[in-house]
Amino acid sequence: MTDEQLDGPPVAVLPAVETGDELDLYFDRYNEGYDETPQSPVSCTALSIETKELTLENALLPGTLRSITLTVPEDDDTANEYWIEHRTEYDEDGERQSVSALLYEADLLGTMTTTGDVGHIDRVVVHREDESESDE
Repeated sequence: MTDEQLDGPPVAVLPAVETGDELDLYFDRYNEGYDETPQSPVSCTALSIETKELTLENALLPGTLRSITLTVPEDDDTANEYWIEHRTEYDEDGERQSVSALLYEADLLGTMTTTGDVGHIDRVVVHREDESESDE
């Protein structure tokens, strides 16, 4: 069994991420207002992926928004959920791609939640088992 690996900037790597992939997220800067500062790289698993079509009715520019829900590392005592978003937009100049910071949601006082970002990611490494080879 061998591992397939993708490595590069988030805008290039995140479109290829699949549910179940193991990711290492490397920060280039943290959000100083975030209570926890998880160790870089943050190792997590892609739990689910949702793709939403953006239209002029619900966005400034048409395109797609791909949200990847991730596990929260054990050393982060603040967040209940992590996710990162990859956006592709189309305008008269062509295609633009962008990636959000690593976003989080946390429960406050049971009924209230807060959201924000953990920090900006500049490199993503995806570890994936090569499915073409079988276990013996």
